[in-house]
Amino acid sequence: MTRARIPRPQEVAAARRDPRLVRAVTERHDNAWRTKGVCQTVDPETFFPVPMAPADVAIELCARCPVAGACLAWALSVGDCHGVWGGTTARERRAMLVAWRTEEQPEERQFADCTSDLIVSAGELVPQSRRPVTARIPRQVERTTQPFGKDTALMTREPIRASC
Repeated sequence: MTRARIPRPQEVAAARRDPRLVRAVTERHDNAWRTKGVCQTVDPETFFPVPMAPADVAIELCARCPVAGACLAWALSVGDCHGVWGGTTARERRAMLVAWRTEEQPEERQFADCTSDLIVSAGELVPQSRRPVTARIPRQVERTTQPFGKDTALMTREPIRASC
């Protein structure tokens, strides 16, 4: 069994804006979700596939479920990292769990997209900040020729200021 890795800042930034997580925050107080779920009529093994097996069937069922948000909210509140809950895999939930429990960090802002108005920060919906964000750009390579005909690459990086 492999050990789960810590989500990268760009994964957490994407999770904060994920519509499934936003839905979970709005539906988290529905305590009767277990009796209303589509999963009531399906074998539980469907939602707990063996490692490295696709979870597509479970995710498709969750997409049609009326209480997927409350289900995901429950999984995040108890920290369940196994199986499919609320239409998310364990890997997706690890990033969502960081977004659910912590406030937005400065290193995440550089990966923010401008498409969503609300983000999840410490389990609450908050408006996305409108302050400038430094976007990451790939390094540009400049080729120079040194004596004796050797090629060298000089790496340069210039930050670009963008605002959402």
